[in-house]
Amino acid sequence: MKTLKSLTQKSKIMEKKQKNKYEYSAISIKADVAVRFRRYSKQFSKSNSEVLHRMLFFLQWNGLDPFGASVEKIVSEIQKNRKQIEYLISIIKNMEKLHIRPTHEMVKILFEAYCKNKKDIKKESRFLPQPIIEVARENYSRLKHERLERDFKEYKKECNKLLEKIEVTEPTFGKPYLKVNLSQGEYEQLRRQLNMN
Repeated sequence: MKTLKSLTQKSKIMEKKQKNKYEYSAISIKADVAVRFRRYSKQFSKSNSEVLHRMLFFLQWNGLDPFGASVEKIVSEIQKNRKQIEYLISIIKNMEKLHIRPTHEMVKILFEAYCKNKKDIKKESRFLPQPIIEVARENYSRLKHERLERDFKEYKKECNKLLEKIEVTEPTFGKPYLKVNLSQGEYEQLRRQLNMN
């Protein structure tokens, strides 16, 4: 049983080693073409063989001939695409004329009617007498002041609680430092309170 497992493991290792072996062949290429190709293949961070393999696959898959009718095929495809795009543009222009413009005009008319009604309402608006406005301002400022005082007292209490939890720690070496005795929950609650304000 063990020998069978060891044999299968060895065969898998041998298959992996054989997959990583490559056979190389030399091709005579002009020096300037080779330099251009190496620069081109560096853009993809792949080996020269892999880039050339992918280029050949692309040409064969798309039925492109570098010296023949493939250029004409590409030009005809571009012309077909251009005709389709022009057709789509004409559809969009037609939609603008027939659908969007009338909607825009209707909204514009409604907006103008709303503005006219608003002007009529402004003319009829009544002003409050001056003494009522002054009383309202005084009440507002008094309430605001009371609210600020209450918030300040609460803040002062929280600061005193925090100061009570601070200890001075003096290590044997180095300068003394302050240590805050807060649990994780207390710390999170304090942080949330500060972020809310």
